[in-house]
Amino acid sequence: MTAETLKEQVRRELPEWLRTDPQFRDYVLELTRDQYADRRQTEGRFEAMLAELARDREERSRKWAEQDRKWEEENRKWDEQNRAWRQHADEVWAEFRRLHEENPERDKRFDRSIGALGARWGLCSPNAPFAMHWPAAMRSRSRSRPDSISSQKH
Repeated sequence: MTAETLKEQVRRELPEWLRTDPQFRDYVLELTRDQYADRRQTEGRFEAMLAELARDREERSRKWAEQDRKWEEENRKWDEQNRAWRQHADEVWAEFRRLHEENPERDKRFDRSIGALGARWGLCSPNAPFAMHWPAAMRSRSRSRPDSISSQKH
């Protein structure tokens, strides 16, 4: 019998021998023990890795919970600040409305002053592209200016 035929026969018979003969199985395992990891060692390492993953997951969960708490606190601060800004804006607008209603003559005076500035600078000239938007009285005032003033280059 050659070495090749012996190997082939062992390959065919070995599975059956390992199943049926416990002493032979222990002998083969002892011979090959340094070629593979022990089951107890492997399970121990695997369990240690799973425990480490579980600890990491718990730590990440705690950190996310802390971050969520911080975000909620920041959102609360933003809400308070927005309320304060809205209240301040409401107060400013209320004061503006009060002043507007208190003295409408002042508004008319400002309108006249602004209109006079526009007329001086040619904003109400009939050649201006937006002249149609000005009141008729403003447009007629700008037409009454001498041509020498309206034809000057600015």
